[in-house]
Amino acid sequence: MASLDMSPAEIQLLKASAKTLQRRGPEIATRMYENLFTAVPDVKVFFSTAFLEKQVDEDGKTQTTLMGKIMAHILFQFCMNIENLDRFKDDCERVSAKHVSRGIKPEFYPFYGDALILALKQVMGDEATDQTLAAWRKAYDRIASMFIATEKRMTAEVRDQIGGWEGFRTFRVAERVEEADVTSLATDDSDDEYEETETRTVFTLEPVDGNKTLPVHKLGQYVCIRYKMDGVTSHRNYTLQSITDNKMVLAIKHADETPTSKYMIEKWQKGFEVETSPPVGTFLLMETLSV
Repeated sequence: MASLDMSPAEIQLLKASAKTLQRRGPEIATRMYENLFTAVPDVKVFFSTAFLEKQVDEDGKTQTTLMGKIMAHILFQFCMNIENLDRFKDDCERVSAKHVSRGIKPEFYPFYGDALILALKQVMGDEATDQTLAAWRKAYDRIASMFIATEKRMTAEVRDQIGGWEGFRTFRVAERVEEADVTSLATDDSDDEYEETETRTVFTLEPVDGNKTLPVHKLGQYVCIRYKMDGVTSHRNYTLQSITDNKMVLAIKHADETPTSKYMIEKWQKGFEVETSPPVGTFLLMETLSV
């Protein structure tokens, strides 16, 4: 992967911005998404509502979102690896897989860029000089081109594999099973044990079209569920438990009280039809992300 075509002065401006990203990255990225949704409201349906809920940070004042923290990590890693973008490849692959699952289009990227530049102005204040913003615009164009190229390749790979497809495909709930795991745990201050029960609903999904063949399952893959609730389209990714006998299996924990999971547990009865993306990617724990 080629290095970014920027002057030494522009690279230094970008690296200097990385220090601000360490301190205020989630705030900048959270503001970026607010700007994006204000300018292009239709884009918001591609994001999970749980990832957009604001939480008060450790300072007790700043409100950021989980999506903002993830984006801040991406921006910081790009700045730190600006002179060797091969090191940014893994982050690019992970984000691109999520975009492919949700149907993010190349034409969305200019709106992201405008929202980012505005957020930098809003949060950085006087630090966001014309020269710094020009360097960021150039850097963002390179980030966007990397994502677009990677997503084009991934889309072709998942579409052209045996049993693959592009976009969303309709499946039917073939089976629904309620399960419970009972675990014995010790209390913190004694040797006494107590039992903890985790309940979940396991859904087996089969395609409704004539093509019953599905891709070979790879550990850690997920699918995106697209659904309408109260007339609003939403998307949410779930880990794929397995693909068995050309049927996809998902397990939804009852402890997950997000709107999508509650909707699935309540509405998905046998015969219910749902839309899913092809299996892609691997899940990444938030604890591994740092800014």
